[in-house]
Amino acid sequence: MRIIIALVLCTGLALAQQGGAENQFKLMKSTSPAVRREAVRDIGRTRQPSSVNILCEALENDADFGVRAMAAEALGNMRSKEAVPSLVKALNDKNRNVRSSAIVAFGYIRDKNSVQPLVEYLKKETDLGLRLSAVNVLGVIGSDEAGPALIEMLEGQNPRLSSVAAQSLGRMRYSQAAKPLIKVAAKSKEGSSRIAAIKALGEIRNLEAVKTLEDLLEKEKSQDVQYALVYSLAQLGSDKGFALALAAAKSENIETKRNGIRALGLMRQKTKEIENIVIKASKSENTGLKRDAESTASYLDIKLPPPEKTPSKK
Repeated sequence: MRIIIALVLCTGLALAQQGGAENQFKLMKSTSPAVRREAVRDIGRTRQPSSVNILCEALENDADFGVRAMAAEALGNMRSKEAVPSLVKALNDKNRNVRSSAIVAFGYIRDKNSVQPLVEYLKKETDLGLRLSAVNVLGVIGSDEAGPALIEMLEGQNPRLSSVAAQSLGRMRYSQAAKPLIKVAAKSKEGSSRIAAIKALGEIRNLEAVKTLEDLLEKEKSQDVQYALVYSLAQLGSDKGFALALAAAKSENIETKRNGIRALGLMRQKTKEIENIVIKASKSENTGLKRDAESTASYLDIKLPPPEKTPSKK
């Protein structure tokens, strides 16, 4: 009986959604941009495959930029690979919001067919914010096809583009970027670019970088760069920054402490002092610090005390 009731309810819900979608399709023909925007938003919420074509039609041809932008957003939320050709066309839209929504949609869909269009788009787009978004999305998609273009951005003159390109290359684990990243880490005058390049080298796990990073650590004065070096070296199997990691783990600054505790976990060095630091951090009210402490405890086989029970309300 319960199964029959469930089937009836599901069928009813499906019919209601279908009827609602059909009503929204009709509203797409309204002369009011506000009504069409609302319809696109509601159609996108249903996430029905049958809605893709009408949303693509709106993205390509609607006169209102708001409708076009919302259509791109909806297609991204639906993870529709069928929409990629329409979204590629939207990269040439005159309105910035539409181009922005299309770029973000590519990040949700993660289809490799969007990589080359995004690379070509970067060559002509002058808006820095949109270029940063496109570089970030290429890293999210994770195709090696984007590697050469990202290296070009890494080595460019804009420090913000260089930093985001480094982050994307690290996220992609693009091994061919190791030498350019080492160069930026060693020679860039921009701290943010150096830190991003150093972190990317740790993520790529290229052992050729170890000697350079160890040498940089010996002479580095910036504390932020030092911590980046320590963590990346730990990822690469070097405990060269052990003393700095331990000092960071003792810091009262939450982010500094987190950096130190994470690095100590990767270095696999367990002492009574480290054990006490990790146990104390595991009791922190800071969710991030607590999570890092639990992870390091797992790496170092540190037994954490059971969580304290909250007193029950009578």
